Amino acid sequence: MSKKIYFVSTEVSPFAEVTSLSKFSNHIASEFHANKIDLRVFTPRYGFISERRYVIREVIRLKDMETDFKGEVVIASGKSAFLPQTKVQVYFLDYPLYFGSKNKALYRVPEGRYNSRNAEKYGFFSKITMKNLLELYWQPDYIFCNDWTTALIPILLKTICTDEEFFDGIKTILNITNPEEMGKFEAKHLKMLGIDESLIEGYENNLLALAAKYADEVIATSIDGRDVRKELEQNTLFMDSLKSQGKELKVFTVGEDENWSSVSNDIAEHFQLNE
Repeated sequence: MSKKIYFVSTEVSPFAEVTSLSKFSNHIASEFHANKIDLRVFTPRYGFISERRYVIREVIRLKDMETDFKGEVVIASGKSAFLPQTKVQVYFLDYPLYFGSKNKALYRVPEGRYNSRNAEKYGFFSKITMKNLLELYWQPDYIFCNDWTTALIPILLKTICTDEEFFDGIKTILNITNPEEMGKFEAKHLKMLGIDESLIEGYENNLLALAAKYADEVIATSIDGRDVRKELEQNTLFMDSLKSQGKELKVFTVGEDENWSSVSNDIAEHFQLNE
């Protein structure tokens, strides 16, 4: 029986397209689904994503989801649509305070620098990701986390989620496509999520290195000619974190012909997703 995958990404083409992660998310989700892997996508509904164009609808069970954030109860909602020209189910986080902007740069402000609220915004997204899964009451085999914007999920799963029996047995895959932004997190950001602040010691401003300790599997994907392995190997903290847990970095490469079917098959075979 095929494995169940909860695919979490802050970019999915055609909804949001900033880096190569967007097309990776689209193609891998589509290919997995075509190969009968039970997959569901979770992503933010940014302000520029048209609900009418993509027929995004409310989901009753995902309306008014409550989660603890920054010491108070915060309410957000989930909506649903399909990846265009497929039957891939996509769930959207609807929370305008963080994701209502029409700025298509996502992680940067109009001046070009990284948004100082990135850690707070995507920390919240990671935590509500887990709440969304609870409300769906759908237990995947793997949560497939993409890049630093979802790298808190493996940490959440192994810390504050351990008291929830629902999450028992769920494993995480951390996939890296854009290693230049390792995630600029501080102790105060962990506190917002209810995570022990001391975990960040030695990993300040390198969330991917911290996540490498907690994820069950760590992979990277080279797209558009990038040598992601070389870039990651230059980050000593990340590599040391990986090695300290006895983990090896598996790298998948998308060639110039963009044979996504081949890459998706390689990933599926590596994780035995079709068994």
